[in-house]
Amino acid sequence: MWRTAYAWLIGVVYTVFWASLGILTWPLSPGGDLYLRYARIWSGWILKSLGIPLEVVGRDRLEPGQTYVVMSNHQSVFDIFALFRAFDRPFRMVAKRVLFWIPILGWSMWMCGFIPIDRSRRESAIRSLDRAARKIRSGVSVLVFPEGTRSRDGTLHSFKKGGFMLALKAGVPVVPVVVLGTDSIMEKGSLRVGRADIAVRIGHPIEISGRGAASRDQLMEEVRHAMVELGATACEDAAA
Repeated sequence: MWRTAYAWLIGVVYTVFWASLGILTWPLSPGGDLYLRYARIWSGWILKSLGIPLEVVGRDRLEPGQTYVVMSNHQSVFDIFALFRAFDRPFRMVAKRVLFWIPILGWSMWMCGFIPIDRSRRESAIRSLDRAARKIRSGVSVLVFPEGTRSRDGTLHSFKKGGFMLALKAGVPVVPVVVLGTDSIMEKGSLRVGRADIAVRIGHPIEISGRGAASRDQLMEEVRHAMVELGATACEDAAA
């Protein structure tokens, strides 16, 4: 109980502080790169304050200067902190539109250049993915959670198609990533904050060049297979 109360206290304080700083200093870096530096510090403070170790494997598989579509499993809010720390290069995130309505945090996400998406509205979702593709072509990597939401049981569930169409449109490699341990810290639907080690495993980039839109399903299977190999547990009915 005390750990959970402490975690929420520092989470709110750190988030308000760094998000506010991001808003105030936005004119110094309207592209959002300065905000990404703050996000890495914010994430590091939270993990360190809670005594949560983070191990990153495979960072050397990413080429300097190369732009990617990064695809990660999603089990917990703590995935965000782990991914900000795992990647030492700027990226933007495709996130649920509702998050952008949160005062201060949502405003800072918008100013940083994160891409809001409303999957319940197809045309709006397509426009969001088009914006993400333009951002990638401008030289910025984009992070997508292909499951679309957090897994309740820690297994890898079925993928949404949008992220794969995004990769094919942008024509950049897909990097499969698996985050392990965060479901033991904070499960979806729970306010309790526990303790566990986190590991982020970065896979080999999967090339897109030469593929057309018709190869979307094959790409989905390749990414799923890579994520399972990295340590994610596949749900039996998730291959559809």
